[in-house]
Amino acid sequence: MATCVLRAAAWFSLPSAAAFAALTLFGPLSLTTAVIAWGAVVALSIPLVRPIADGVATLTDFVHREAAGDRPERSGLGAALTQAVRVLGREWRQRGAELEDALAANEAILQSLPEPLLLLDEAHVVTFANAAARAVLGLKPVGKDLVAVLRAPAVLGALEAAAAGEDPPEVTVELSGETPRTFAARFQALDRTESSGGTTVLVLHDISEMWRTERLRADFVANASHEIRTPLSTLVGAVETMQGPARDDPEARHKFLAMMQDQAGRIKSLVDDLLSLSRIERSEHDAPSATVELANVLELARGSLDWKAEERSVSVDLDIPADDIAVIGDPDDLRQLFENLIDNAIKYGRGDGTVSIGVRAVAADTLVDGWRARGPAVAVAVRDNGPGIPLEHLPRLTERFYRVDKARSRRMGGTGLGLAIVKHLVSRHRGTMTIESEPGRGSCFTVFLNRAGNGDGGG
Repeated sequence: MATCVLRAAAWFSLPSAAAFAALTLFGPLSLTTAVIAWGAVVALSIPLVRPIADGVATLTDFVHREAAGDRPERSGLGAALTQAVRVLGREWRQRGAELEDALAANEAILQSLPEPLLLLDEAHVVTFANAAARAVLGLKPVGKDLVAVLRAPAVLGALEAAAAGEDPPEVTVELSGETPRTFAARFQALDRTESSGGTTVLVLHDISEMWRTERLRADFVANASHEIRTPLSTLVGAVETMQGPARDDPEARHKFLAMMQDQAGRIKSLVDDLLSLSRIERSEHDAPSATVELANVLELARGSLDWKAEERSVSVDLDIPADDIAVIGDPDDLRQLFENLIDNAIKYGRGDGTVSIGVRAVAADTLVDGWRARGPAVAVAVRDNGPGIPLEHLPRLTERFYRVDKARSRRMGGTGLGLAIVKHLVSRHRGTMTIESEPGRGSCFTVFLNRAGNGDGGG
């Protein structure tokens, strides 16, 4: 404290020191006299500056102790100044806490956004990436150049346009991985950068499903048109022949009428399947909630195809446990599901062979290809002893109009939509289906369904 007072007195006496130095320089005073006179001024200044120095030191100590949370009961300051300092400190602490809360809330919001979001600085370096961005990119993008992160040259042009204040174009970015995904990259320049540490925001919108749906739609229209065009062309040709050369030929007329009936039936089956598929897709997000006796559904499905089994001399064996098994579902949809599977087994299995339908219980929490039974479930397996299906075709069997043997499928009256309908019906019932096949040893289609009383089942 004494040192501080002495230093303050010295500063206070600087004008006198300057005057004594001038008098010494021009002769009226000797150096010794000037030094003694300046020392006297310093000594006389000490009583004057001591209260000020003490007050400054006390104020400094008081503020430091307040900032550290040590609230002194008494101080050398007046009550009003003490209260003012305390109010100021309290307001600063409150504002600091509010800023921290706001920053934490903003970051929590950005982190919880379902769409990937990146914040970029002027050098196009990523300064922030939310959880969705890190999950999609599969790396730690912060600190990396955006072009190195996305590896899409078109991104740089859009980013520069946004930074220049222009309306940036939307860029499509393809990201590879276990499941390739397509994103629409949208840039937005920021107005203020002081607190954000960035100049541009990039949001990635996943359009993979939209692109896939668009491709499926285009393929569907092309395939449906082709499937209908072929029998229509046959019908038109048969009508023209009957109106022309075969007009008076009973034998030819009988032949062409049979052909027309066959092709008309083909068109009707295709239209029926298309309408059925459309209906199922519209209601696929609405899971059924009725309780259905599985044995009754399977008996009805098998009975409706007895005539077809007899035509091919195929025996359809049904093995159902003695205990009643109730599942969650829609009885009409379940009947259509199993009719399609049994029909395929009869058509594409070996003539004079056997189609076996087996039912078995499935334990809770059983995991099947990503589907988990949340309670006791049931598996229904439809097995044939036909020629089997090559392994490379299995992943695509449930695609619309996909056929392993197109000629044979059309000859057997197939529309190419049966398994697609089955897939959507299984999805609507919140179940799953597995396909096992080996050339020369037949095929087995197994449907897993939730038993009644288990909530909404697997997922």
